[in-house]
Amino acid sequence: MLYLTEKDKLTINNCYHNFLQSLKENLQNKNCLDCYSIIIKLLKNGQFSFNNEIKYSSSFAYLNLPDMRQGAQVMYGIGCCRHINLLINDIMQTLGFNSTLLYVKVDNTDTWHKATPLTANHVVVTLKDNNTEYLLDAYNNFVFKIIGHDLDPIKLKNIDDVLINKYPDNNVKEIGLVLKKYYKLQELGIDHKYDYGY
Repeated sequence: MLYLTEKDKLTINNCYHNFLQSLKENLQNKNCLDCYSIIIKLLKNGQFSFNNEIKYSSSFAYLNLPDMRQGAQVMYGIGCCRHINLLINDIMQTLGFNSTLLYVKVDNTDTWHKATPLTANHVVVTLKDNNTEYLLDAYNNFVFKIIGHDLDPIKLKNIDDVLINKYPDNNVKEIGLVLKKYYKLQELGIDHKYDYGY
């Protein structure tokens, strides 16, 4: 199994932290749904990816890098529900919103059941804002307002924010380039990279 070298782990962790802090600075004083609308637009436009494109796939041969934040995977330009919604959760928490991950098992009738991370086959984000709770799924592109046991779909506003023109930032590119190196190693069948530390 491939592990990040200490240098690459430090690069990804620092760049991911800086990326989140940059978003926090740029999205201050906006409500949760406006923030989410801007984030989704940036995501869909590939602006959270080093190659300016994003693909959603549950069947891609993802790297299993246990020492990396899973939301950073999106910066390679591809992600499944786990990567994409973990990124959304990290962003929303950094912005100060009360969000958590919700693991679900979707059965063959498309019915959702709460699950554990080990038994889940889908991940979404729940967000509480004042007395309102939302269910966010950036992978499937929906937002629901939770009312008791019912879900009320919400159409997001199309927000044209100045932030849209600032991306991708260099932190996104740095993470993507590190991941590109590890995907190349995986493609070549290399399953260990020595960390010489000098």
